[in-house]
Amino acid sequence: MTKNLWEIAVEQHRESQSDSKGKQDSTLLLVGSKKAGKSTICYKFLDRTETPKSTLALEYLFGRRNKAIESGKEICHIWELGGATLFMDLLEIPINLENLRNLSVVLVLDLSKVEELWYTMQTLLDEIRRRIDHIVDTSKDPSLKKTLFDNARSRIPTGHEDSDSIEPFPVPLLIIGSKYDLLQTEDFQKKKLIGKCLRFLAHFYAASLQFVSSKSETLISKSRVSISAMAFGTSCSKTTVSDHNKPIYICAGADSFESIGSFSTLNVENKSTPKSIETVKNIFTSHFPQVESKSIIPDDPAEDPNFKELDIDNMRAQKKKELLEYKKQQKGIIDRLNM
Repeated sequence: MTKNLWEIAVEQHRESQSDSKGKQDSTLLLVGSKKAGKSTICYKFLDRTETPKSTLALEYLFGRRNKAIESGKEICHIWELGGATLFMDLLEIPINLENLRNLSVVLVLDLSKVEELWYTMQTLLDEIRRRIDHIVDTSKDPSLKKTLFDNARSRIPTGHEDSDSIEPFPVPLLIIGSKYDLLQTEDFQKKKLIGKCLRFLAHFYAASLQFVSSKSETLISKSRVSISAMAFGTSCSKTTVSDHNKPIYICAGADSFESIGSFSTLNVENKSTPKSIETVKNIFTSHFPQVESKSIIPDDPAEDPNFKELDIDNMRAQKKKELLEYKKQQKGIIDRLNM
């Protein structure tokens, strides 16, 4: 019997629901340096053409990808934490028990502000790890810890020479060094030291590392591919670029401590190959003393012209006027009572 359009539509909808059973949406968390380009990278990933506004504390977006007509769409929930380390208390919103198994983190570090880079990186990653550990410790799901551990170890290729020395981050991690165009003009030894330290960090955490610049469409395109792989499980380039004269691009598990090598060609006291994150931190911070990001509460966004909303602003002005009039009346009553 020939089906009508309505019956076909209903059948396709049921098939779509059946195919998507058991699938869960992914969650992407963007954190990093202030004004490092997190919003720009996110907008490029989502193919949004408008100029992004400054992030207010914690903002939410979502990405949708058509896998195929038959299987419907996949959704990625995207959270962006603004203010570098200022609003870390808000991490409990995007990092929760419901999405932990499908959470990925993108850490964006400003390569032009090395005096804040290590502090920002360490503070954010430590807080994210604490949040994850808290969820695991308080969860009543006995398989959660093992699932996270197994998934983390799977990011290290089987038989990798550094397998026993790597401590994978609990969830997939992509470290993006932004504003590479500014780093590119620096002295080669400085670029090499920054590159080696970030490579060691990324490899130790079984994370991916890449340098980008908003002025290079090629580099932005690479970051879009990497983020898509985390969000939707799509394939990404496995080509490794480890030349410190070029923008670094290394996938998780593709580097090695031997390839990173010692710091013997650089002006550092410790000439041997580093054995720990703490050693690399000491090398980095001795050359680039860290400045703690000042926790300054930003100006009231309601006064920011970038966030104008005519109807809301008019109502707010009216309520403000009514409040001032009310205060004036109350003051008059109090003055009369005190006479």
